[in-house]
Amino acid sequence: MSEKISHPIADKLFYYLRDVLYYPNRAQLDLASLPEDFQEFGEGLVYFAKMLNETRALATALSRGDLSCPLPKPDNELASNLKSLHATLKHLTWQTRQVANGDYKQRIRFMGDFAEAFNQMVVQLKERQDALLGEIETIQKQRLDLERSNNLFENITSRLSEWIVVFDRSTGERLFTNHPVEDFLTDASLEPELYGALLCYIQQESDTQKSRAFSLGDEGMVQWLSVTFYPLHWYGYDAMAAVLSDITASKAEIDKLEGVAYRDALTGKYNRHYGMNLLNEWIEQHCHFVVCFIDIDKLKYVNDVLGHAEGDRYILHVAKLLEAFSKDACLCRLGGDEFMILAVDIDQKTTEDHLEALRNSLVAEELTAQDGTSYEGSFSYGVVEVTTDNALPASEILSRADERMYVYKRARKMERRDASA
Repeated sequence: MSEKISHPIADKLFYYLRDVLYYPNRAQLDLASLPEDFQEFGEGLVYFAKMLNETRALATALSRGDLSCPLPKPDNELASNLKSLHATLKHLTWQTRQVANGDYKQRIRFMGDFAEAFNQMVVQLKERQDALLGEIETIQKQRLDLERSNNLFENITSRLSEWIVVFDRSTGERLFTNHPVEDFLTDASLEPELYGALLCYIQQESDTQKSRAFSLGDEGMVQWLSVTFYPLHWYGYDAMAAVLSDITASKAEIDKLEGVAYRDALTGKYNRHYGMNLLNEWIEQHCHFVVCFIDIDKLKYVNDVLGHAEGDRYILHVAKLLEAFSKDACLCRLGGDEFMILAVDIDQKTTEDHLEALRNSLVAEELTAQDGTSYEGSFSYGVVEVTTDNALPASEILSRADERMYVYKRARKMERRDASA
């Protein structure tokens, strides 16, 4: 049996290749120390190691969901499939954002079962939104149709449950009130409020039939009324008849439906649909405002390690904290770990100072899961100030705020890495 003979150069190249595969941080090959016959082979191994390290870095970034990582050079054939996957995930991310912005035409034509599930989700979101908005529109139309169908004669003769008040348009004198009005006004404190509101509306009305809705009472006992005004001649007076209906119940139903359509189910804050509508409205009105894009840090860790129930508690905790930004601001949950704050008449620097203070207060807290595990909360943010001469669309403004948020997040990661070094 022949004895295996070790060759120093072969051993050096073997151990280098082993380190490249299993211990890349210590893999080194001194090309100058190789015999001339092995120089070209050694250079090839070093080149292979470089491509392998690039491929490994890309694979690691993709496994963490980091799509902003630098890509290997074009001549790295080892990473070609991973680069294709990276491009696919980038496009999928863009499509998901388009869906979140209300573009329900997006479809995925690849990725098998995932594509089928994604496309079905988009269809269901569109159907759900259309159904909710359609129901709201139907109820509002029914209410308006009912108001417009009222006729003074019918109200006096057959609908005495309706409240009817006739005013002299020139003096505001009450010419007629029916019994339901008199019964309602047994609470004398409501009389000036009711008649004051009606007279104010009458001064604004023309000679055409108009309808309005308004409320009476304080926050504890609010009653919503629909009033339709009819210009008419009343025993020689140029008069205006006000026919009122109690719409408290239907108003509550509409508010409930609007809450479903415009509120986030978990936090109760406004949802993306409402926030994007408001953002577009302020752009059209040439308002001066700020857009804050906020991303909860470490939510994936909390979900994966402590469970999704704790993840939801974390989201709710951050949402409550963000309420303190300003009572006049609009706080929306865009979805998942993302929030948006819209606030008028405030500059970018002041906004960033407020958000940094809120973030610091969150970091200073010791959050405790239901199982007793402690963890640190945090969020990252990006702010865009929108001026009155703005020409950018809502999608571009939100995208810029998103980009600034990621710059902030990366900067914080570098600070923590430097601090721990």
